[in-house]
Amino acid sequence: MTDKELRKLSRQDLLQLLIMQGREAATLEEQLNESKYNEQRQFDSNERLRDRIADREETIEHLKEKLSAKDEKLNAKDKEIAELKEQIEMLKEKGISIDSDGAINGTELGSIAEAALAINNVFAAAQKAADMYVASARKKAEGENA
Repeated sequence: MTDKELRKLSRQDLLQLLIMQGREAATLEEQLNESKYNEQRQFDSNERLRDRIADREETIEHLKEKLSAKDEKLNAKDKEIAELKEQIEMLKEKGISIDSDGAINGTELGSIAEAALAINNVFAAAQKAADMYVASARKKAEGENA
């Protein structure tokens, strides 16, 4: 409205205009407050999502490290399996085989068994000597304490 039109209006019309503008201002302020509230909620939601993403990324990194460690263990086990297969092949070349029950079969079986028996005898003799030494040391210690 122009100034001329405003001057021609009565007081009642001017008051109605002021009331309408006041209501419109109140409505706009309410909409502004609602927009600010929604904006804050959205910001808070975004922050929570960022935190969750950061947590998930941290979890992913932790799981990658665990997977890497597992891969290293698997590689070590694969290497060990390959070495055992080589040993089995060497035994097969020497005429020794192991069946599915774990029984050893072969032409050189007697010499292996004899070697194992000889080693057991050496260990038994060593154990006997160690037992005698311990008994002697105890007697000597008891004699000094008495």
